[in-house]
Amino acid sequence: MFITFALITLLGALGMLAQKNVVVAGLCMVATFFGVAGLFVLLANPVAAALQMIVYSGAIMVLVLFVIMMLNSHEEEKAQSSRPVQRWLSVALVAALAFGSVKLVLASQGLKDLAARGADLPQAMNLHRVGTALFADHLLGFEVAGLLLLAAMVGAVALTKRNL
Repeated sequence: MFITFALITLLGALGMLAQKNVVVAGLCMVATFFGVAGLFVLLANPVAAALQMIVYSGAIMVLVLFVIMMLNSHEEEKAQSSRPVQRWLSVALVAALAFGSVKLVLASQGLKDLAARGADLPQAMNLHRVGTALFADHLLGFEVAGLLLLAAMVGAVALTKRNL
C-alpha cells in the first residue's frame, strides 16, 4: 500500500510540474493531495488524512482552480530569450542541495535514535490529542494563524471588490 500511495503522490507532483495547462496542473495537485492523505492513513493518523482531504483537496484546490479560471483570461507572453546557463546552474544547485539534505538526514542523531528505539513508536493521533495540542499547548500560534487568515481574506475581498 505504501508504494501505491507514494507513486500516486510522486506521479501527481511530477505531472503538476510537467503540465503547461494550469487547470490540469491543479488537478494533478489534487491527485498529489489524495496520495498524501493515503500516506497519513498508513501512518495511523486518520485525523491528518481527513484534514488533508477536507482542507487541501477540497477547499484550497477549489479556491486555486477558481482563481486560476478568473485570472487566466488572457494568454501569457512568451519569454523573450531562453537562458540555458541559468537552467543548468539551477539544476546543479538543486542537485547539490538535495545531496546535502540527504547526507545531513542520514547522519542525523534523530534518525539514529529512531533506529535504536525500534518498536517503541508513538501512538496514533486522535481528535482529543489534536484538540489538546491546538488549544492548550499551541494556543498563541493557533490564534496568530487565524488572524493571518482573516487579514488575507480581507485583502482578497479588497482586491476583488474595488468599489465597495
